[in-house]
Amino acid sequence: MPRIAFSIGELSGDILAADVLGHLRDLHSDLKCLGVTGPALRGCGCESILPVEALSVSGLTEAIAHLPRLWHLRRQLTRTILDWKPDLFLGVDAPDFNLGLERTLRQHGIRVAHLVSPSVWAWRPKRVQKVAAATDTLFCLFPFEPDYYRATRVRRLFVGHPLADRLQPLDEIQSERQALGLDPHRTTVALLPGSRLHELENLGSVMMQAARLVQQDFGPIQFILPVAQDGFRPVLEALWRQYGPNQSLLLLDRDGPRALSVADAAWVASGTATLEGLLVGCPMVVAYRVSGVTAWIARNVLGFHVRWVSIPNLLAREFLVPECLQEQVRPKILAEALLALLQHPDRRNMIRARFQILSAELRHNFGVTVAAELGRMLVADSGQGNGS
Repeated sequence: MPRIAFSIGELSGDILAADVLGHLRDLHSDLKCLGVTGPALRGCGCESILPVEALSVSGLTEAIAHLPRLWHLRRQLTRTILDWKPDLFLGVDAPDFNLGLERTLRQHGIRVAHLVSPSVWAWRPKRVQKVAAATDTLFCLFPFEPDYYRATRVRRLFVGHPLADRLQPLDEIQSERQALGLDPHRTTVALLPGSRLHELENLGSVMMQAARLVQQDFGPIQFILPVAQDGFRPVLEALWRQYGPNQSLLLLDRDGPRALSVADAAWVASGTATLEGLLVGCPMVVAYRVSGVTAWIARNVLGFHVRWVSIPNLLAREFLVPECLQEQVRPKILAEALLALLQHPDRRNMIRARFQILSAELRHNFGVTVAAELGRMLVADSGQGNGS
C-alpha cells in the first residue's frame, strides 16, 4: 500500500495539494497519506499530524518571534514522518519551513518532491542550491522557472498554473456587467489595491484619487472594487468618500477575477491578482509600494533583483503592462497610465491578444500533470521505505 506525506504552509497550499491528491487517488486507490493539512486535504481523507494554522504566520517580525516554536514543530513533524516511513514526501510552497524538512527526510532515504518553486528569480538566488539539496523533483508553476535550476541535479518540471485551468475571459462581458447591476455599455474600471488592510490604506487611497482624475479627463466611468476580507467594506467606503470621485463604487465580495473580467482596464497591486487579470484578459496598470526600510532590505539584504515585478511582464519578458513602483505610486502617474489604455483601444486589444497566448502556455492540466509524475515516483519506490 503506497504512502505519501504532505507539508503545506498555508491554505493556498492546502488547495493545491488537495487537487493533486484527488487525481493521485485515481491512480492509486489504496493510497495512504498524512501530514500538515488544511480542510481541503482532510476532506480528501488525509490524516492530519498538524493543522496548517499551526504554521501560519505573516510578516517578518511575527515570523522571527515564532521561530523557536516553528523549529520545534519541524523536529516533531520530522520524527513522525520518519516513523511512518512514507514512500514519498511532497512539500507544498512554504520554502523557509519545508526545505529544511525535505533535506532531512531525503538524507534518510525518502524520495522528496517540492511543489511551487521559491521566487529565486526575484530574490535570494542562492536558494537554488538549497532547493537542489533538499528535493529530488521540483514542480514549477511558471515556464521560465526550470531554467534557473539548470546547473543543479534536481529534476525540474513545468506543470502549469492551477489558476490557468479555471480562469478565462468572459464570452459576454455586457451580460455579466448587467448581472452585477452595472451599466453594460459604460466604460468600467476595476481597482485591486490588495488583500491586506495596510495595502488598502496605502495603495487604495492613491488608486481612488487617480480614479477621480481619470473621470475628470475621460468622462462617465463606473468603478468596481473586490472586497478581499470581511470587515474591509466600511474601510473602503470611507476611503472612497474621502478620495474617490463623487459617484457610487460597486464593492464585490471576495471575487477579484470577476471584477477584472468585466473591466475595460484596472489598477492592480503586484501579486497574484496580476495573474488573474492576465487570465481573464483585463489590461492593467500594476502598482506597488512598500516602506523605505522594507525596500532597502529587499534590495540590499535579500538581493531583490528583477527587471519586472508583475507576473504578466515576467511571462512576456518585456513591459507588456505599465508598472508603477515606490515613488511612482502617485495619483497623477496612475491616472495617466490608465488613461493611455482607455484612450487607445488598439493597445488594449494587443494586450488581450498577448494575454491569450501567455494564458495558453500556463494551461497544462495542473492537478493531473503533478499527480501523474508523483504516481511514477511512487511506482519507482514501490516496496521501499514502506511500513505497511
